Amino acid sequence: MSVDRRQRPQADGGRVVPNYAFTAGRTRSLAGADMPIEALVTATELGLAKAPGMPPESRVIVEASTEPQSLAEIGALLGVPIGVARVLVSDLAAEDHLAVHLPLVGTDGRPRRELLERLLDGLRTR
Repeated sequence: MSVDRRQRPQADGGRVVPNYAFTAGRTRSLAGADMPIEALVTATELGLAKAPGMPPESRVIVEASTEPQSLAEIGALLGVPIGVARVLVSDLAAEDHLAVHLPLVGTDGRPRRELLERLLDGLRTR
C-alpha cells in the first residue's frame, strides 16, 4: 500500500495528516512577505522555553534550530513542501520563537558576490 505524497505519516499510531492541515490550509504566513528559501533561522530563548507545549511540527522546528537551519532544511526535516515549511517557520518567527537571518543581497536584489563565494567555498570543501 502506498502513501499519498501529499500526506505525512505521523509517529502516533500511523495516523496520516494532509500537508495543508499543518497550516490550516494557508499558503502564506500571517506575518506578510514570503521568506526566501535560503533564509536561516535559529531558535530564540522564548521558543526553546515554549517548545515542550508546542504542536509537534513547531516543536521539531524550534528544537532543530538550536543550530542555524535553512528553510529548505526544515522542509526536508519535516518531509513537507517548502511552502508548508515557509508558513510554519514564518508563524514561529512572528511569535518570536525563531530568529530569521536573511541572506546578503545587493541593491539589485541579487545575492552579493561575497555570499556566492562563501557558498562556493563551502561546496568545494564537502
